[in-house]
Amino acid sequence: MVSFTALALLASTAMAGPVARQIAIPEGWTWQVENWEAGCSRQGCYYNFNITVPSVPEGPAGVKAYCHGYEQGYDQSFMIPSAYENCQLLEGVNNGVAARLSERVHDGQGLGPKEIEVSFEYGAYGDRPAYNFSGTHEARYNQFVTYPLNFTITPTKVFGIA
Repeated sequence: MVSFTALALLASTAMAGPVARQIAIPEGWTWQVENWEAGCSRQGCYYNFNITVPSVPEGPAGVKAYCHGYEQGYDQSFMIPSAYENCQLLEGVNNGVAARLSERVHDGQGLGPKEIEVSFEYGAYGDRPAYNFSGTHEARYNQFVTYPLNFTITPTKVFGIA
């Protein structure tokens, strides 16, 4: 026979799953995108660029990375969002960067996804959970038309899991 105390303990531990934690986005923190190139073909759109995420005093250690990827969903008329593609770290450790093209808007006004979405993972350490910072920028399809572009991304969202 199971006691009431055992059931209460089991129920309380089952409800104690992951706890969302929040930290602030460092003020004035911007990420530098360099050599942005993007284009579109029949199979979808693609991008490549370098990104520098600077270190924050007493916060995330910065990284430099090379990102490239492709829009997904050709077989479903581009109606599914693309998955994040991990970027190749060029400098830095313990933190990572990933990018993807936003979901394509079917409004008859554009060729491809309107934004590039970039995610920076501030890795867990000791009692501190991992945090994910993300930001977006307009996707410009410039390959074979203009020189590579440079711009900044300011993170607008942060989320952490204990």
